[in-house]
Amino acid sequence: MIRGVFCCIIRETLRCHRACFASAQKRIRNRLLQKRGKEHMETLLKISAHDNAAIKQYRKLARSRKERTKAGLFVLEGFRLVSDAVKNGAALTQLFWTEDGLARWQAEGLPTAWDGVRCAQLSDSLAAELSQTEHSQGVYAICQMPQPPALSALIHAGGSYAVLHQLQDPGNAGMILRTADALGLDGVIYSASCDIYSPKVVRATMGSLFRVPLCCVPDIAPVLEACRCAGVETCAAVVSGAAELVGQCRFSGSTAIVIGNEGNGLPETVAAACDRRVTIPMHGTIESLNAAMAAGIILWEVQRTAQDQNGGQ
Repeated sequence: MIRGVFCCIIRETLRCHRACFASAQKRIRNRLLQKRGKEHMETLLKISAHDNAAIKQYRKLARSRKERTKAGLFVLEGFRLVSDAVKNGAALTQLFWTEDGLARWQAEGLPTAWDGVRCAQLSDSLAAELSQTEHSQGVYAICQMPQPPALSALIHAGGSYAVLHQLQDPGNAGMILRTADALGLDGVIYSASCDIYSPKVVRATMGSLFRVPLCCVPDIAPVLEACRCAGVETCAAVVSGAAELVGQCRFSGSTAIVIGNEGNGLPETVAAACDRRVTIPMHGTIESLNAAMAAGIILWEVQRTAQDQNGGQ
């Protein structure tokens, strides 16, 4: 019994020593990172002028879809968005930090230099002017738009997709991308009415923009045809009319849900061209949910029934 108590004391002592050692290592690491951060800040290009070329480009890209499309670039703001871009291999061209922004960046062990990426320190006042959020986090970037996959390469047998037809609200678009990421969809296909790289959409995706394959199409007809050729079932999400209730549907393991415009829904010609129509039953006087909420419910049901058919795999 004495031996057992002695062994317990030894184990607890070792555990405490290991915890203290790990804590000390962390403190030393953070101090080194802070020191390196200060040294790095001393060598960074410092920007405080409003007419700086990089700042003017950032402003143009943030304000204008035409400028984003022309340059093939879009802007990112916030620690999480920019760090997600880096972790997912997005092609940054410019990275800005405030002093506090860089300190946090380095504390997380993120890189501060890349080939082909121009890095600079912003004054706090200039950063606050660039910010489109209430509380600026001191991290900004300009990023290249990824090369979209061809429709024929994106749509394949066994895949699941969200198709956004004439969707316009940035919050809805961003939330649908985030839902697609969470549910493991194989891609999101959207019409040109959806400005997928606007700052509002990008923020709403919470980084999912970098993980979900995206494809913009001028017309939905080729999308439906590509789905048919690949054996992907197309389902029109409708508000009313003859349609299956979503909770009673048995979706195949390969489905594309087609979501329409927030105000008008899907045109009848598009709904008629889909294989099925599905609807979410409403209670009381509510006519419909917003596009992002409806898409989330239907897409979750698609994945759930597909898993049930595959034995929960």
